[in-house]
Amino acid sequence: MTRAGLRYAAGALAVAVAAIHLYWAFPRLLTQIQAGMVPDPRPLLFIGSGVAILFGIAQILDGRNPKPIYLAGLGLMIVYLGGYVAWHAYSGHGGFFWPWAPAPITHDQSTVSLVAEHLLASPLDMVSKLLELLLAGLLVVLYRGEPQSTDDGIKAVVDT
Repeated sequence: MTRAGLRYAAGALAVAVAAIHLYWAFPRLLTQIQAGMVPDPRPLLFIGSGVAILFGIAQILDGRNPKPIYLAGLGLMIVYLGGYVAWHAYSGHGGFFWPWAPAPITHDQSTVSLVAEHLLASPLDMVSKLLELLLAGLLVVLYRGEPQSTDDGIKAVVDT
């Protein structure tokens, strides 16, 4: 696959990841606003991160230096993947750290079996995590293969 093909694939995956997070979060945030309570911080965080992904894509399309955007995207994918494990396996579904959450939900399983069980129970979660993992891999490839920017163009303008 060409470099342009990798960029298009990463862009499509990024749009899909953003869309899944916005799709999941928006109705839950509306419900929380209507109830006047925020028992779960994820809807607000997912909307913010989904919009940030779309903003990053827009920045690349606008001709900005893609390396920092790739790095930020990679960081966000790591947060998504690690956050999923932390939320379901270690935080009691938010009950241990979020002050407005219901009582913590604890499990008596290994982390791997617990996460696998949660992923198998929700096809949307499974698709989301697979897309995030693929996007993280593509962002690493794109980041490592992006040519270093040079100041030759600026130097030529200044010297004339």
